[in-house]
Amino acid sequence: RAGAAEEKAAAAAATLEAAQREVRVLQERRDELGEQLAVAREDAALQREDKARVGSELAQSRRAAHAAQEEVGRLASDKTALERALGAAQEDASRAAEDEASLAARVVAAEAVRDAATARLVEAEAEAEGLRRE
Repeated sequence: RAGAAEEKAAAAAATLEAAQREVRVLQERRDELGEQLAVAREDAALQREDKARVGSELAQSRRAAHAAQEEVGRLASDKTALERALGAAQEDASRAAEDEASLAARVVAAEAVRDAATARLVEAEAEAEGLRRE
């Protein structure tokens, strides 16, 4: 019986170790996604600023004389490109936020598995110790 208890303790320890590795991997991924989300948010803010700037320049150019017409076309093109980039940055930020939330939930679940494995290990070690004493 002591051998079985020790095997049970070893299995619980292996489960605990695997859960701890999974928690570390998930925490690293969550940190990476957090960094990506911060970058995406910064990019979105810069894109919004650029869009506002280009929109202002476009309005000024439209009030200018016929000679400014080529500049107006360039700025309109820049504005469209910036709007596309802003949309993409906002989608990236949204996906990163969803990924971060999903990973946070997985971390919580992995921590619960780790905690349960720790409890099983403690029980198995106590049982093995009790059997050794018998």
